Amino acid sequence: MQNVTEKPLLKVGNVKITNLRAIFGAKSYELSNITSASLQAQEPNLFLPVFFTIILAVCSALVAISDLGEYGQCLRVGLYAGIAGMLFLLLSRKAKYTVLIQNPVSELVVLETDDRDYAERVVIALNDAIAKEEFEMLDRKPLRHDDQSR
Repeated sequence: MQNVTEKPLLKVGNVKITNLRAIFGAKSYELSNITSASLQAQEPNLFLPVFFTIILAVCSALVAISDLGEYGQCLRVGLYAGIAGMLFLLLSRKAKYTVLIQNPVSELVVLETDDRDYAERVVIALNDAIAKEEFEMLDRKPLRHDDQSR
């Protein structure tokens, strides 16, 4: 049997992918147990924050148009709530990207990040390493010859 040396293919942050293993932080996965890797994007649902921010803005505008002296406190509360809604909207806009690895039995989440390029690099490196590992396994298998002599 041939001795295979481990060669690094990607090392970024706490992710290291070699021709034999994928290491995510303290967890290590053998490539021979991984069938594929995929990227999943989770876009934030912004309907409710946008809806409430628009409603508060409209209410604040209506209060400002009416008698300002009598409803001044309501206007301040509406403006503060509108600002808070806008801040929430701006802070929650980022999409989350999840790297999943599949094996014949299950699917595991191995990495979650806000950086799409980082997640894509990890998925590409994982799939390349899996393909290389499968090719090397086929290359190492001895060929069987059915020699039938007469």
